Amino acid sequence: MTAITLIGNVNVDLIVRPVSELPPPGSEHLVDAVEIRAGGAAAIAGLTLARLGMRPRIVGCVGDDRFGRFLLEELEDSGLSVADVRVVGGVASGVSIAFEADGRDRSFLTSLGSLDRLDRAMIADDALGADAVFVGGYFLAPRLRGGPTGGVLQEARDRGATTFLDTGWDPEGWPETTRAEIEALLPLVDVFLPNADEASGLTGLADARAGAEMLAARSGGRVVVKLGAEGCVAVDRDGSVRHVAALPVVPLDATGAGDAFDAGLIAALLEGLTFDAAVSFATRVGASVVARPSSSRYPTRDELVP
Repeated sequence: MTAITLIGNVNVDLIVRPVSELPPPGSEHLVDAVEIRAGGAAAIAGLTLARLGMRPRIVGCVGDDRFGRFLLEELEDSGLSVADVRVVGGVASGVSIAFEADGRDRSFLTSLGSLDRLDRAMIADDALGADAVFVGGYFLAPRLRGGPTGGVLQEARDRGATTFLDTGWDPEGWPETTRAEIEALLPLVDVFLPNADEASGLTGLADARAGAEMLAARSGGRVVVKLGAEGCVAVDRDGSVRHVAALPVVPLDATGAGDAFDAGLIAALLEGLTFDAAVSFATRVGASVVARPSSSRYPTRDELVP
């Protein structure tokens, strides 16, 4: 079986909907639903890949609290090993609260908790000897920022892995120092996977295609900018650009769809699909997740939207 290592945040996601704005101080509003599930880039990608028939290695950490036990159980119940998910004593697990509403993008409040403890020492050396090594939730694992991630990507590449990076959103708002930090990592990345807002934050360009082309030129690799309901823009190594439209689905919950897209792309590329075909497959995976509820979040291959 093809070896995949996913490195990054494993945390609880609390999904609250609908929330278009927070209630004024001292008041209380009712919402339709508050749901809890395993979240974080590494966990969501892992759960997606498990439903697609693959068994990735997940590297992360949780706290020694109820949330931590919940996260480990969710991964194990999906057939995934938690041998590389460390339990950090005396620390709460990371929690991200996602606010969703029709007509607006999601927004998040996150407590790092144990995510602040994830460091290079928690990544076993043999985990980098995989066919694919993915680093996600970069800004939510501060001890891996910069040099440690660079070392991971370089070692993985030296050992023959295809490297993938999805930074997520920068809570500090993309200052020049952050742009330089990510730009230094890009030459070590075979496939870079930002969303439109992240690409704009990194490049200063509002146009997703222009941003994708700039990032591809800086990395020398492939770049896929995820556009949500508008699909994605993909730039191949030769500079060719393709826009893939989103599939027509009724959206139920968009949180985690980008990480699921990443997982679909990893799976397709490792199975030998062309880049264009892999992007199309990833788009199907992302759309399928958007159209599913928390109780049945991740599709099998037979359940993917056509």
